[in-house]
Amino acid sequence: MAGDGVTLSEEEIRGALSSADLLARTIGEELRARYPKWVEDIAYLSGRDCPKTYLPVAAILLTARSMRGHEELDVLDIQQQTSAVGYSASSIGRLVIPFATEQGIDLRSKSSQVLNNQPFTFKKRITPGMTDRKPVQFARFYEVATSVNELTREEAQEILALLFHLNRAKPIETAVFEVSQMGWDEAMSYFAAWEGFTDGNSDNGKVGLAFTASVLELLYGESTVVMGKNWDPDVTTPGDVQVVDDSGPWLWTEVKQKVITTGDVQAFVGKVLAVGGSRILYCALANANYRNNLDHVKLRKLATKESLELTIVESPGELTNLLVLRSPGQPGELVARMAEVLTRRLVEADVAPDILEKFKDLNAQLFER
Repeated sequence: MAGDGVTLSEEEIRGALSSADLLARTIGEELRARYPKWVEDIAYLSGRDCPKTYLPVAAILLTARSMRGHEELDVLDIQQQTSAVGYSASSIGRLVIPFATEQGIDLRSKSSQVLNNQPFTFKKRITPGMTDRKPVQFARFYEVATSVNELTREEAQEILALLFHLNRAKPIETAVFEVSQMGWDEAMSYFAAWEGFTDGNSDNGKVGLAFTASVLELLYGESTVVMGKNWDPDVTTPGDVQVVDDSGPWLWTEVKQKVITTGDVQAFVGKVLAVGGSRILYCALANANYRNNLDHVKLRKLATKESLELTIVESPGELTNLLVLRSPGQPGELVARMAEVLTRRLVEADVAPDILEKFKDLNAQLFER
């Protein structure tokens, strides 16, 4: 039976989040020891195979329970007007995600409208049959959700604090490389090694994404190169990397580590045109052995017709040759900067730990020679 539901004020939500964060900062390790099962659950929801929406939704449920007990609120009843114990989960989500970002907590999504993502879109209640996509992962999420519903307010606050503690971003290790003076031939041998690393590793395109962003950063600077998340369903801005100024993006870059055809480029051009863009860099990094896949004449005609600047590269080496020689600095300086920048960008792209270690080993070999 429908009812007025539970009203949660913005002030109350912010207070609950702040209280949990303070607990996380003061007794985080104590909470880890107190709730070993929840440590496992949070790790699972944070895992690479789990849909990214499940962790932030779990944080929303924990926040709701930390503010109201069982008699007043059912955390599974995520729309306020549908029952007397319902509440607006989206209102909590609108505050949770920005709060987490501000406090350096990784909730796996930057979307403040996370409840708008499947399988939660337009749903009044979280139920066992909400989705048939990744059923094993959803079953685990639903188990977590029902467990949250059974918690006391105090337990929910502590477990929310535990989630914050476990998922607070660690400072990115800054790699520093010192390089003596060198000529361009020697410098380009370093870049060739990083190009080979990119050719040999993908991790769903994350390595190519980081490589492209790094080379663009050499030319345009860190603050102007925005690297997106090409694996994140929340990302809607065209392109995997944008170069921006005060007015927004001006260079739209697509990065693919799979074989690309003419239609793929045409589709991306359409997306950029739809948002008013006019300068495109398309990095088809796996096309080096398949040069006939792209009809460059047709694509040049498209660019002319639409008044676009369209640049296409078909390997990491082509991208290096296009951008590095235009970048400011002496050859040795560029080598040192690229080693540092690519290390940081790989971490930012969340590449698999073994790939990051492989890259660090490569750098150790390069800079010991």
